Amino acid sequence: MPTSLLASATPIERWSLANAASVLAATAGAWTRGSVWPIVLVGGTLLVGLAVVAHGRWTPQGHFGRANAVTALRAGLLGLLPVADPAGLIALSLVILTTDGLDGWLARRGDLESEFGAFFDKETDALFLLLLCGLAAVDDRLPVWIFGAGLLRYVFVPLLFLLPAPKKTEERSSGARYVYTAMVLALLTAFLPYPDLYEPLVALASGALVLSFARSLWRIVPRRQPFGER
Repeated sequence: MPTSLLASATPIERWSLANAASVLAATAGAWTRGSVWPIVLVGGTLLVGLAVVAHGRWTPQGHFGRANAVTALRAGLLGLLPVADPAGLIALSLVILTTDGLDGWLARRGDLESEFGAFFDKETDALFLLLLCGLAAVDDRLPVWIFGAGLLRYVFVPLLFLLPAPKKTEERSSGARYVYTAMVLALLTAFLPYPDLYEPLVALASGALVLSFARSLWRIVPRRQPFGER
């Protein structure tokens, strides 16, 4: 990877690249060990590392802020997912999902929006999704390919550094948010005893998630103009 690409990125964007590589490695360990704890430990540690990297720039005012505190609570709840029974996992996941928009609302309402807050939110979302995929695969509720759906974010980030993308992160969109929510809800059905219902739902939601990431990549990476056009 050219050094100039890393030099032009912000410290938080460079953190996101290190985070993606580390979580990819942790997922390989989770797959071979048949446990999601490598993902929990590595992903959680790196989220703490993000807060360290952005120290003093957590909000425009410099303090951590209520919005980031909500995200931190959601991140903390992720550590309870591997030890919960199916009913508890679904309940915890619904709490994590329903409070997802609260941090953004608090940030906008209190003028607390920041680069750190945006990354903290979406990387917590990504880790949540990956953990649900991993738990479903480890429990043999879904085929191992479901790990791929959970890893889309962690493949997407290195691609932004390898391709001539002017930005090393995507903009949040309502469409992507709907797809993410649908994917989480579909994964939660996998913890119910109805495989005939949840298998097609997860497959459909996974396809929509792939298309959502492909659309984001298409919008970020500049395309060459047709010959003769300026």
